[in-house]
Amino acid sequence: MFFKKKVSVEDYCTRNFTLLLSKEREAVWETLRQTCKDSALSAIDAQLYYDHLRAAFTQLMLIAVAKNCRMDTSMDAHVFAQMYLKQQNHSEISEIATGYSQAFASSGLAPNRDGVTEMVAHFAGVLTADKLQQSTIEQLYVEFYAILKMFFDDFKSIKLVPSK
Repeated sequence: MFFKKKVSVEDYCTRNFTLLLSKEREAVWETLRQTCKDSALSAIDAQLYYDHLRAAFTQLMLIAVAKNCRMDTSMDAHVFAQMYLKQQNHSEISEIATGYSQAFASSGLAPNRDGVTEMVAHFAGVLTADKLQQSTIEQLYVEFYAILKMFFDDFKSIKLVPSK
């Protein structure tokens, strides 16, 4: 019988935020920007670009938590994420994440569109007034889904438990 390793919300979120807020992650995002060769994407202020990707990825993490954990654990993760970002002087990421949360939730109103598609559309609309090339939109969709899959894969080997 396979037992999942118990991991506290605090440890799980801290691990993910440490990576998300790192200079290494920014370098990966700059590589993505250069690879896309999209003038609208290149024109976005670097810090704003990073903040929006951090907000989107935070929301994807919280979606994975909500889909794989009990309500109390999910609520604990949401509260911890907001507190952590505030303590790290990144409250703006929590504020930006609200738009991605609403975009994801709005997919239920749009036939044949999923939440990740809506999140990418939100990113394109807010940051470039919908001027991204179609290939860039498709690449962002792939990137967002890869991150979501990574978070879902975490739950194959761990059981998230509320922080004490």
